[in-house]
Amino acid sequence: MSARRPARPTTPALNYWPLAVLAVVAALALALPGQVGELANTVGYAVCHRIPDRSFIIGGAQLPLCARDTGMFTAALATITVYMVVEPRRFANFPRFPYAFALIGLFLAWGFDGFNSYMLLATRQELLYTPQNWLRLVTGAGMGVSLGACVVALFNSAVWKLELISTQASVSSWREVGRLLLIAAGVVAVTLWQPAFLYGPLAALSALGAFGLLTIVNTLFVLLATKRQSAMDSWRQLQWPIAIGAFLTFNEIMLIVIARQALTASLGLPF
Repeated sequence: MSARRPARPTTPALNYWPLAVLAVVAALALALPGQVGELANTVGYAVCHRIPDRSFIIGGAQLPLCARDTGMFTAALATITVYMVVEPRRFANFPRFPYAFALIGLFLAWGFDGFNSYMLLATRQELLYTPQNWLRLVTGAGMGVSLGACVVALFNSAVWKLELISTQASVSSWREVGRLLLIAAGVVAVTLWQPAFLYGPLAALSALGAFGLLTIVNTLFVLLATKRQSAMDSWRQLQWPIAIGAFLTFNEIMLIVIARQALTASLGLPF
């Protein structure tokens, strides 16, 4: 049996295209915060409850996602971007123990804080502590980096040919755990800073994180449906599957928005 070839190196200059995309989105959001905010609100309306008391208000405008989802989707987007730029190797294994326990801890913190927050909403009584938006943001960002690290491994293992992927885990050292925590801390710090000019970029990037994760899921379904999983050689071959995945995501979001608007009107919901 022939030895497996190592993962093919990527062209360094091409590794930075995700940063270029995010830079363009942020620039547009800075220049056209109102228009970009409206688009982001559409995505937020489909994936988040958007309760005002549980969302950040920046420059007099409510972010499109609640505090928890802002942290989660923005941190997930940042994590995936860092893997694509800093670690262009296509890691195809999930985080390795014992480092995975740190990510599991972040997930449990996210779940427990969400449950504690839900109990206040459902019963109007505190369970263990008073929910705070900053805590929702922190636990959401922790969940986001954990989700991003796992999505990277899932995507790479399901998309690329065997000889193009690395068998190394997406998280295999405490240093890499620390990097994920730094990403989460950065998202938290920028969001809590709350200068008015950052409304557009924060709205755009959080909504893009939600849209992007849904597009990844739909793209994987497209590959499975066409029996092309683990068969891609390059990003060029992925253009059409990604385009179809984005199209499906757009239609799913619009259907959810229409359904939510109908339910809100018929049931008289406050949000």
